[in-house]
Parts: sequence; C-alpha cells; structure tokens
Amino acid sequence: MSDNLQHSFEAVDQDLASSWIALSAEVRTLAGDLKTKAAGTALSAEADKLSHQASRLCDHVERIHEDVIDLLENIETRIPDRGQAGFDTNVDCGEVEKEKIQIQRESHELKSDFKDILKALFMWVDDPEERVREKKDSR
Repeated sequence: MSDNLQHSFEAVDQDLASSWIALSAEVRTLAGDLKTKAAGTALSAEADKLSHQASRLCDHVERIHEDVIDLLENIETRIPDRGQAGFDTNVDCGEVEKEKIQIQRESHELKSDFKDILKALFMWVDDPEERVREKKDSR
C-alpha cells in the first residue's frame, strides 16, 4: 500500500476514533444538564438554545461517523481481487486489503470484551496479512 493511502487510513482512524462518539455523548449530556440547571433562571432561554444546538451538532457528528463506517464497508465489498501478494506469495493482496478495511472498521466499533479493551488501551492494530493466513489455516 502506498504511503499516501496509509496516511489517509491513519487520518480516517483518528477522525473516526470511538473517543469522538464518547465526547459527543458527553457534550450532549452536559448541555442537557445545563439546560435543566438553568430552568427558571435568566439564562434559561440561552441554555435551552445551547442544549438544542449541541444536540443537533452531536447528531451530525454521530451520523457522519456511521456514514463513513458504512462507506468503508461498501468499499470493502468492492475491492477487486488482484491476485498478487505482498511479501508472502501465499497471501492474496485483495484479501489483505479487505482485512485492512475490516480492521479499520472494527477499530471504530464500541466493544466491551476484555481483549478489545486492552487492544484499544495499547492502540494495538491487527496485522491484515496475519489475519488472512489465520483464515487460510483454519479452513
């Protein structure tokens, strides 16, 4: 994979990190709490407007997040099998590319199993070629 494409994947990874969705939820909650606390005060109208606008912005961020994940899934299904291997002649490049996209998509899913939490903490990224080899070995 070219350095430009790798850089693009890394930028998308950063932009679609689950921490942005968590931040969105936190902002929505804080704005709602502020609206509740400001009720009946001189700031009530402004707090209501802020809460509404923050909620709209959070909806937008979350929708974009989902749309890009859907786009990545769509791209994954359209990658042609090129039949060429990178370093390992037993590994198909098309399958490796599909696994890269799958890994990218998985990194943006909120999971609660212990293994995934540890991977997220240490910013672990699975090797797509290794996944392809494991799938071949399991067949």
